[in-house]
Amino acid sequence: MIIERISIVNFKNIAEAELAFSPAINCVVGANGMGKSNLLEAVYYLSMTRSFLRLPDAEVIRHSAPSMLVKADYQLDSGGSEQVSIGFDPSRRKVLRKGGKEYKRMSSHIGSIPLVLASPADAFLITGSPEERRRLMDAAISQADAAYLQHLLIYSRAVTQRNASLKAGITDPLLFEGVEAQIAASGAAIIEARTRFAETMTEPFERYYAGVAGTDEQPALSYQPSREAHALAAALAESRMRDSIIGHTTVGPHRDDLALTLAGRDLRRLGSQGQMKTFTIALRLALHQWLRQCTGVTPLLLLDDIFDKLDASRVGNILNLINEEQLGQTFITDTGREHIDALLRATPSPYLLLEAAEGKYSVIASNP
Repeated sequence: MIIERISIVNFKNIAEAELAFSPAINCVVGANGMGKSNLLEAVYYLSMTRSFLRLPDAEVIRHSAPSMLVKADYQLDSGGSEQVSIGFDPSRRKVLRKGGKEYKRMSSHIGSIPLVLASPADAFLITGSPEERRRLMDAAISQADAAYLQHLLIYSRAVTQRNASLKAGITDPLLFEGVEAQIAASGAAIIEARTRFAETMTEPFERYYAGVAGTDEQPALSYQPSREAHALAAALAESRMRDSIIGHTTVGPHRDDLALTLAGRDLRRLGSQGQMKTFTIALRLALHQWLRQCTGVTPLLLLDDIFDKLDASRVGNILNLINEEQLGQTFITDTGREHIDALLRATPSPYLLLEAAEGKYSVIASNP
């Protein structure tokens, strides 16, 4: 899938922009705060219907503007084309359209434009709480499997309902059995999907890590469910009395984690900044391949400020991977031109180089 052109109005610091992209490599350079990441965030917004910084919709509207609109034309892998637009007015609601037809539910759009983003915020995948790693799994699998996203929504509503009953002091087991049946059914589907995800991600992740690091550092990721899928229903019933004291549900996939290790040891405690950055970049590149295999569609790849905290050797390895791998349409940002120029000198692919300045973008170089 390729995004051919984009139109942006009042999105963050971008007052207005009309850009046509290269089908292969698109680079944006400029000082911090000039709009490099905002351009990538607009592309992300069209795929995921939300900010990758998890900002409320009202906060992506440019200061003092009444509303925002992002619209883009896509070339599909099948050869067809599609236009997608998303707009938000705080006095009304967010509106998402594809092919001119408005979606009734935003969730129905997830996965129709698969996308993978690597950004500085990925550091929280390692240093942050298990919720960060669950969010990674959920966002990835939801793009490949619409049924999974529905299970997430059903599970979340059911857990919220059970928690409300626990806090209200309800003790009637019949009132719990119905909602726990929903939790167990959708929870089991979530656990099984996450288990398959971690297993099938292992090979490409290890390969990409070795490609970036250039060393044999033995990285690993493994899914750690709080309960096995088949045991979830019994665990909910057994924990009911304890949960009533605590006031919330203590078992289920909302308590799971994805363990990240290097040479069998917790990366969070022992990894250097360069190793952590290598880990998250390899994870995103593996996710790109995983999504392509699952969906048959080449996802858009957004690489936001990925060269920071990496030594020259690892930067060079990433540049080689971008040139050698079939990654599809790729967007890369950096504050300087050293790494970008090295990439563009070596690439046989079409490219576009933009400079960002105060939310405006000018073409520095291109090779159609």
